[in-house]
Amino acid sequence: MRIARHILGLTAVGAAVMALSAIPASADYGAGSAYEVEISANLPGSQGGGIWLWLELTPSSPGASSGTGEYSGSDCGRGKTEHAVHDSGQVTWSVSGSTLTISDITLNGLASVPGINPVTIELPSAYGHQTTDFASTFPTVASALGIPSGAGFAQVQIAP
Repeated sequence: MRIARHILGLTAVGAAVMALSAIPASADYGAGSAYEVEISANLPGSQGGGIWLWLELTPSSPGASSGTGEYSGSDCGRGKTEHAVHDSGQVTWSVSGSTLTISDITLNGLASVPGINPVTIELPSAYGHQTTDFASTFPTVASALGIPSGAGFAQVQIAP
């Protein structure tokens, strides 16, 4: 009984030491990041597909309205041989008025479709959440694939 209490006491002390020395969580996306953008754009159905991206955008200098960034995610078209393919790379971006323009995205899963790459997207520059359709988020992709305005859906989150 005495040994059990001793082990229990040591376990409690060990847990307390670990809790006090734990490193706090951090959401730092890089020094001076201006935007973190998440996009989930989908076309439901057997011939649908989607584009899912996370982007980190850093201004070229503090307070600048343009810069560079990184993206990672995947895209796919559905069909017998198509599957989600990894995407990642560097982008450039700028803000003009209320529009955030992000350029130089490569969608590897749709690379064989003429007129898609490199992809440029235009989003509202304000922080927040937007629900829209696929074509509004990826107009060049929609045009190249013949996807009409209003088809599918997209969730876009823009955060500091």
